Amino acid sequence: MPRNKEASNYNVVSATEPQGVVAEQYRKLRTNIEYSTFTKEVKTICMTSAKAAEGKTVTVLNLATVYAQSGKRTLIIDMDMRKPKIHRAFSLSNSVGLSNLITEELDLEDAVVNVNENLDVLPTGEKLPYPAEFLMSDKVEALMKTLRETYDRIVIDTPPMTAVTDASIVSRLVDGTVIVIGSRQAETAAVQDIIKGLKDNGANILGGVLTRVSKKDHRYLDYYYEYK
Repeated sequence: MPRNKEASNYNVVSATEPQGVVAEQYRKLRTNIEYSTFTKEVKTICMTSAKAAEGKTVTVLNLATVYAQSGKRTLIIDMDMRKPKIHRAFSLSNSVGLSNLITEELDLEDAVVNVNENLDVLPTGEKLPYPAEFLMSDKVEALMKTLRETYDRIVIDTPPMTAVTDASIVSRLVDGTVIVIGSRQAETAAVQDIIKGLKDNGANILGGVLTRVSKKDHRYLDYYYEYK
């Protein structure tokens, strides 16, 4: 897949400052997810949020990076088919990706790009007229089963829950869902609504990530907490 020269607005701090405090928080998140259930291995994870700009995509990028750094063969999939962002973080072209893989029946190597050691990316690809229907298709479900056998960990970026239903659809294809919540930004009622919506659709909610935490809020710096 070709790269482009589009500048990235995303600082994958787990890669640029792997020994830093923030990178350590992402490693704690990884550990908490790993031990969130003792009955089933969590290989596939999707992330959503209540609304835009809560740090969801940054969390996806950094969580996948620490998985890769731990030696896991890791794949990031951008399933925000309406407003894709993952390709920008790695200065990739978005002309070929998930949509092309399904609609044009491409081989995996024609759509997936290696960006770092143990870390691959599958962008959204060309825009589709009906993203929700695409994500609900049997072909996407079959692809997820194939990818599960290929990778150790798969981390998926999805749209905010209050915008569209896409995250609920994707949540049925993965082992667990994580909700990203912006500190002092998300409304309690909105978060409660998306939790209910996900559970009603059969999602396995692993927990939440609190982002944009002020240094004054030191008691929240653990980043990860469970809803269960």
